[in-house]
Amino acid sequence: MEKARKGMKPAKLPASLFKMWREHLDSYKREYPNVKFIPTVNAFEKLVDQKSWDAQAACIKEAAKSLKKSPDMDQVEKLVTPLAIMGYFGAEENLSRRTFIPIIEACSQFVGKADALSLYYHKYLDPSDNEFREKPYSQKALAIYATLSFTLGHQLVVNHYVETLRFLVTALEHGVAELKTGSHTAVERDQSMNDVQFSLKTVLVLLARSLEVNHQLFEQVVENKDPVLTLLFGKLVSILLDLCVDTSTFIKECNQVAGMAIGAIINLSNNAEFARDWILGWFFTTGSDLAIDSILNVSPSQALVGPEGWASRDAPMIFILRGLVSSLRREVAILDCPSDIQLVPTLKKSSYKNIHELLFTSVNLFCERPELDSACKVITFESMATWLQQTKDLMDKCTDAALMDKVSGPIERQNMDQLVHYVCDHWDDPIDSLHYKMRTIFELALDTFDIKTKFYNKQAEYADFVDSLLKMLLMTDWHRKVKYALLNMMVEKVESTDALLLIEPHLIEKCLFSMDGLVLSPQITSFILSFLYRRIQDKIPGHADFKGHNGKIKDETPEAKTATQEWIDVWANPLLKCLTSASDILRRNASGFILQPLFKISPQAFWYTIRVLQDTQDARWKHEFNSAHRLSAFIAVLKSGRGLDIVDGSSYTETDEPNKISVDTLKLAIYHADSQVRIDVLGLLCESRKATAPVTKIELNMMKLFLPLNMNSTAPEFRQQLCAHLSKLLMRLRGNLYSQHRTYKSLLVYADKHTDEKQSNALLDAQDNLKHIDQGEAFLNWLCDHVANSLYPGASYQRVATALRILNTVGKVFGITELPRLDKLKEQPDFPFRVPIATSRFSKLLIDALMNRYDFNRSLAFDILCQFPSPLPGMDDKGHVQDLLWWGLNNVTSTRAGESDSGAMVFRLIFTKYVVGLGYDLSPERSLSSAGAVPDAAVAFTEKLLDLLEKQVTIAKTNLLLAAQQHPMHGTLLALQYIFSELNYTTLAKDDWRKTHTRALALIHLTCDTVMEVLSDPSPEGNVPSSFRDMEETMNDLIQAQNEEDSMDESGGPKHQVILSCCWRAVKEASSLLEVIVSKAPASENPEKEDAVISYQDLITSGGLFKRLLTCIRHRGAFSAVYPAYVSLNTRLITCRDPALSQLPGQWLDDNLDSLTSSNISITRRSAGLPLCILAIVSSESGTKKTLLSKAMHYLLELASAVPPADADQRIDLPQVHAYNIMRTIFMDSKLGTHVLEYASDGFSLAINGFSSFSWAIRNCSVMLFSTLLQRTFGTKKIKDEHSTVNTLTGREFFVRFPDLHPYLLKELEVAMNQLSTNDMGVHPGLFPILTLLSRMQPTKADGDEEKNVLSPFVPLVMPCAASAIYKTREMAARALVPLIVSIVPIVQSLLEVTPGLSQNEIHGRFLQAQFLLRGHFYSHQPKTRLAPFIEQTPQLLLELLPELTQERFCHMNSATLLTLVNEFFIETKWLEKSAFEDYAEELQQLALTSFKQVREQYVAYCIEHMKDDKPGIGSYLLRQAMANIIVTHSLQSDKVDDVLFLITDRDYEVRLLVLEKLLSYFSQNSSSKHLALQCILVERTYSGEDNLNCYVLIARLLMTLDSNQPFPTDKLKFSLTEYWNTLVQQFNEKKSLSVTESVLPLLGALISQLLTNKIDNEWVQTCVSTYCGYIKKYSQKEITLPLREAVVKSISYSISTVLSDKSPQDARIQVELALIELLQDDDVDVRQDTANIVSGALHLSAPVLYERGVELVYRELVKEQSQSLVSILAERMNQQVDLVYLWESETGQRALFEKENPNIYKEELIDVQWTAMNLSILTKDIPLNTNISALMQSQAQFYKLIKSMTRTFMQKGPFGITARENVFSAAYQSITYLNIVLENMTQLPSTMKSSAQELLNALKLLQEAWIHPLLWELLQILSNKLGSLLRLQISQPLFLLAPDSKHI
Repeated sequence: MEKARKGMKPAKLPASLFKMWREHLDSYKREYPNVKFIPTVNAFEKLVDQKSWDAQAACIKEAAKSLKKSPDMDQVEKLVTPLAIMGYFGAEENLSRRTFIPIIEACSQFVGKADALSLYYHKYLDPSDNEFREKPYSQKALAIYATLSFTLGHQLVVNHYVETLRFLVTALEHGVAELKTGSHTAVERDQSMNDVQFSLKTVLVLLARSLEVNHQLFEQVVENKDPVLTLLFGKLVSILLDLCVDTSTFIKECNQVAGMAIGAIINLSNNAEFARDWILGWFFTTGSDLAIDSILNVSPSQALVGPEGWASRDAPMIFILRGLVSSLRREVAILDCPSDIQLVPTLKKSSYKNIHELLFTSVNLFCERPELDSACKVITFESMATWLQQTKDLMDKCTDAALMDKVSGPIERQNMDQLVHYVCDHWDDPIDSLHYKMRTIFELALDTFDIKTKFYNKQAEYADFVDSLLKMLLMTDWHRKVKYALLNMMVEKVESTDALLLIEPHLIEKCLFSMDGLVLSPQITSFILSFLYRRIQDKIPGHADFKGHNGKIKDETPEAKTATQEWIDVWANPLLKCLTSASDILRRNASGFILQPLFKISPQAFWYTIRVLQDTQDARWKHEFNSAHRLSAFIAVLKSGRGLDIVDGSSYTETDEPNKISVDTLKLAIYHADSQVRIDVLGLLCESRKATAPVTKIELNMMKLFLPLNMNSTAPEFRQQLCAHLSKLLMRLRGNLYSQHRTYKSLLVYADKHTDEKQSNALLDAQDNLKHIDQGEAFLNWLCDHVANSLYPGASYQRVATALRILNTVGKVFGITELPRLDKLKEQPDFPFRVPIATSRFSKLLIDALMNRYDFNRSLAFDILCQFPSPLPGMDDKGHVQDLLWWGLNNVTSTRAGESDSGAMVFRLIFTKYVVGLGYDLSPERSLSSAGAVPDAAVAFTEKLLDLLEKQVTIAKTNLLLAAQQHPMHGTLLALQYIFSELNYTTLAKDDWRKTHTRALALIHLTCDTVMEVLSDPSPEGNVPSSFRDMEETMNDLIQAQNEEDSMDESGGPKHQVILSCCWRAVKEASSLLEVIVSKAPASENPEKEDAVISYQDLITSGGLFKRLLTCIRHRGAFSAVYPAYVSLNTRLITCRDPALSQLPGQWLDDNLDSLTSSNISITRRSAGLPLCILAIVSSESGTKKTLLSKAMHYLLELASAVPPADADQRIDLPQVHAYNIMRTIFMDSKLGTHVLEYASDGFSLAINGFSSFSWAIRNCSVMLFSTLLQRTFGTKKIKDEHSTVNTLTGREFFVRFPDLHPYLLKELEVAMNQLSTNDMGVHPGLFPILTLLSRMQPTKADGDEEKNVLSPFVPLVMPCAASAIYKTREMAARALVPLIVSIVPIVQSLLEVTPGLSQNEIHGRFLQAQFLLRGHFYSHQPKTRLAPFIEQTPQLLLELLPELTQERFCHMNSATLLTLVNEFFIETKWLEKSAFEDYAEELQQLALTSFKQVREQYVAYCIEHMKDDKPGIGSYLLRQAMANIIVTHSLQSDKVDDVLFLITDRDYEVRLLVLEKLLSYFSQNSSSKHLALQCILVERTYSGEDNLNCYVLIARLLMTLDSNQPFPTDKLKFSLTEYWNTLVQQFNEKKSLSVTESVLPLLGALISQLLTNKIDNEWVQTCVSTYCGYIKKYSQKEITLPLREAVVKSISYSISTVLSDKSPQDARIQVELALIELLQDDDVDVRQDTANIVSGALHLSAPVLYERGVELVYRELVKEQSQSLVSILAERMNQQVDLVYLWESETGQRALFEKENPNIYKEELIDVQWTAMNLSILTKDIPLNTNISALMQSQAQFYKLIKSMTRTFMQKGPFGITARENVFSAAYQSITYLNIVLENMTQLPSTMKSSAQELLNALKLLQEAWIHPLLWELLQILSNKLGSLLRLQISQPLFLLAPDSKHI
């Protein structure tokens, strides 16, 4: 009854009840002034003062508990009993009402009577009683329902049965009358609907429960003994019948319950024949004259039982059927029907024995109707499920054949097949409840059929049914959900799992390889596990009762061991194929879904899998498994075992121990290129089933290796999984440390109590525990330091995001200030140490992170800071806080959106932590000073911020350009938005804040008014307000513009751009601020009197503003930002209890809809914000009944269907266009879900009709609407090919969901075909969209034949499209024909029969249809019986066509199409290689070899003979291309490459292109094949001869594929390698085409490798190498285009083995290594990974490494190049000669509106700096670094003096002053590091440097740690020490970005 509140707490008791209690208690006290209340009454007194439900419930429990003790009977009778009964009836819902039942029952036992309960029940039902008058009927009905659920209440209702029934009938009458008047508000309507709904449900319960009075009273009605009771029942039945019929006024649940109540009333009749005749006479027959009609004076109307009641979309008869199915008792249902009755016309053809069969037939009629309303459809299938369940129950009890005949009549094979069809058609229905009904129907259909066949000993019939069902399911596409769900249910139904394997031997493999997406993987997993669990029961001895996932396989006997291994063999091989697949999605899903469940029940399977993965000699690694992914599979399996504790932390070893996991293996996985391998090894390190499992030293060390390399991952899911796994490790670590600490203290206590050896052992054990604790503490300290260092200025988004998430995780696990309470511990746990998070360093770092340019990082940093104590550690000085606020102000007032957002976040933090938390009085503006003590600091702060906004708006009203450049509003508005969102309206002082809210609302309106002129301009992107014309004289004083129209002024942007940015951002933030206020702030009619801060008028005014913004603004960014705010407002208004407000959205909707036809609306061709304005209203409704959506859609459909005026093309404000655009927006909205799908049919019809409009605007809108509907109905494309089965629906599914489209499409297609047949050149505009729609379907394979196929009627209309004169029509018709045909072979054969008289167009169309039919069907599963006739019969047809081809009776295009078809299906025959036919593929291939032989020979001969003919005419190149295709295909099948060489020089580039593509594919698959003649031709073509760029590109690629080691065949050509090289270099430098440049670069790499290998003319080779390396260096830079950088990677892959060898010059090696470093940090992830693979191969690594690891490895290789030139290069990279003072000044100057985008946002320059510093430090120990650093020292000294000069206000630049600015920090870090390296190798300073050094040292002494970023301060400490001592000491550099093993090179 209260399903909506399931899982929620009960509502607290109402205030009216407390008033009643107080009055009763006071009355008793007056009567007994000296009474002492018993504990139960005291509990009630205490209850009156409780505010929350939890406290109230506690008091009620206390009262019930205390009542068990010997109570005072007088108080029990006069106080406790009335109070409990008042509470029971006064509660507002049953959840809270039930808590009083124990007290009422206890009181009844004590007092011995229930008079009080009866008295109050009578008063409760009396509408005139004052105590309960305010209770709505719905609450009272719920109370009656609850009363029936306990014994005392049950008897109470029985005693007052007639009174109760009368009350419920009155409630129904009242509710129905109220709803039918239609004059009330939405809230009142909802209340009336609730009254009807809950009264109906209570009536049903009252009638259906086995109450002893029910049948007695009804017999009095039937016998007409009690006229009053008869009248009451007559009135009830009349209401119920009306409720069944009226489907528009009442929700479907009311209709359904009314039908069930009617069934319950009929079931009250004691006479079964009377009940049967009543049912037949009222609902199923005509012309009946029933006594009950005259008794009750009521009968069903024709609207219910007439044709309309059966045939309408909301057919009310289904509700009656639902009631009869659920209510009738068995004797009535199976009683034989009279033979002479006349059934209603709808059922005249039905056969029946009894009402039971009649109900099945009737319900089945509705199941067959796809056009039913969705809610009715749910009720229909629910009725079918109920019928099946009752039938099953009856069949289970049948003992004789006669009874079984009566019960099981409809349980026949044909009906069962039909039920299965229903299940398949509706399984993927978007209505969830329908999905559940299908599951029930399928299970019950199988069960009932099984029971019947067993009863009649016809088990073979059931077995045949199951077998055919299995075959049908296994033939279904492998990417359909229904397949696996039904197979899962079938597993328990089959006799043995062998039945499935017999039909599909590769079942497990095909299922696993279908797990290539997340959607299907859970369903597939569920089926596979069910199958394997069942197989355990079938095959392993002693496991017949195996418990599934909770069981374990026990192989204690030899037979069990053998059977277990056989069970493992069923799935292990396919699973290992999947785990080693090239698809990362397959590997991830297989390991994530399958492994753990299988290993959990069978650890034996785990060890078997491990053995296979470790045994590289296993033959399967050569043929079945992909060894490249062996490590991936190994780690995935290990991880699953670790999660199940099959292996644990002690399994890791640093030495080679047997049965242990080597640390080297873990490192391989940590460094691996595959992210899944890395995340799996992380899971392996972190996961454990035991919360306190020890965390070993090896695990912690591996974590230290893992984290630095993976902090910068660009994959969001990887970062998320990283933090999830780390959280598990930290939880383990916390539990283990806590356990170790407790043990440590216990050991110390034990040692104190003992002496000698016991004491010594205890102390030793305690020392071991302490060692583990220290180890854990050291790791956590390292982790915190690593996180802090990772938050350096300039760190990448992903590094900062990962660091913050790790910090947040550490804080949640170990606490910010104290450890969170552990599970099951009431007290604060004693932990050995505190993790250093709430420190000054982290406070400042997190505040600085608020300036991060990414919103996620800012928000996360703010959330962490909110967990810190107030004031923040290290930030307790009020002056510093004020400076920080002004730092935020500098950013808030920035024109750049990112900076203003960051500044607003600073305001939010300070407001939360200091203004609200500590009451600081701070000034947002510099000109304002603190006012001293203020009553409410938050109000004062907000008012000052509003003052700032008011000033900015005032300037904007005067001079918008000046405001946009110097006083932007958006930052201030965002700051205010953050402030208002932080307000807690339950605690704040409403009186103080009311004025502030009023002022804020006024300023929001003023802001929007100010910028409206710009944003509502027809072209806002280039608009400068006209008011500026009056300001031109003053403009020159404000702006220095070089170009009047598009110049860069001093603020860094064109005028119109600056203004537009300011305006739309102001509207965006103003709307968001208004949304916060109107959605959160308490509102009332009179705020001052009702403790609210805004008024209802404020909400109305805000809605008016939103409407105006959405309907007037043209700028998409602006009106898109307003939309969510308007949604929030409408949601609040619709749910408001005030009638005037709740009706507002509906009125606004009416206004918007009316405005569409008004003459003054003129927006853009996309209708601008108007669609969003309407969508915001219709999407705000909650619940299932979308009244506003229905109103809007019906109006829009009607408007859009109107014929536009003749001058429509000259108007831009066509109402129909707006209607189309609005509907398109509504259909696109995901919030409306399935609610919009009921209008999809009308939408499709409208869109298709719109294609025929004479108005271009409507045709354009129709195209967009049609495209939207395709996406909405078929779903977003899963893969690129929209005609793939995963992107389609079966025809049956589609037309079941949208039945109205079937007749419409047939009708429109017929009209289009008539036009096509009468006018050869004219095509109906609706033809193309209809064909497109049909082409997106797939045939329903379950249909079996054409007659049952719902798409068959379209076939005779689509096939004639082949004759169209328009090529695109013919092609689209061919695509559309594919899903329409089930038996394709006869159709294809008929299409290939060319009869005389056919036009060339029709021949072409027929060939196309045959081609697409074969493509659409033969590449998916087809039965052998369908393929074999095609292979045997079709070749003769093709041979008959050959003379026509030879005699040129076909045009060139038709000949080309025919040859293409012949090549694809008779020569190439890839369709025969599909795994779908693997069971009989070999047999079919042998058949094709003989049947196709003659076709192949003759067609190949024809093509060779005619290839050299000159065939002029249209499409001649297509014909020659098709002939070349056949020649190449046939030749390459026989490996006769020589036969196609002549085609490479063909005159048509299309032919050359095709041949080259085929050769490239051939040699890519046969990589070991070489062909010298072909190679020579290709080299000649690149040297001179190939003028087509695409051919040139393919030739270059083919050359590399043929022989990348020796691309130039030295002795076979007329020109030398030198000439060839020079020609290629010339082509490269000329840059004729980018594609040529990209092709030549890899070729140059291969040639360089050949040159260095052959050692030709060493000096010239060295020059070539230098030239090549110069290209590599130049084109690997981030500014170069991506394709060219990819070409560099490809080129390096060919040359790296030789260029990095000793044969290459050292400088060249250095250049290539530096280029590799650059490419390993490229912005494109593929470039990075490809380069990492190259590096892995060049260094002969056993597994490919991650690119971050690749950078480390290349830098390690680079340092081996011990040369002065390398030192010079590295020193030059470090010493950039940047003036830090100038850099800071440029940072603070005017900047452009939009920051220039960095072409590589992935790369972190600091990584290069640290590696360069390390390498320089190593190299300069042996190679002198000759450099003068005086200028560098002087520059730094000046910079430090600048810092010193800012000390008083350094916080105004941020928590670390200017040193935290990204550019300043990077330059300072680099120059200080370089200075340290130079000084490190000096024994004394040269005299020329001493003065500079002294100046620098003096400047350093002036600095303080608080002014400098921590990382810079660390370096400066080293620098200061070196300057002071100049001793050659080894002082390690803090290279925090490098992994631990990289710091010890």
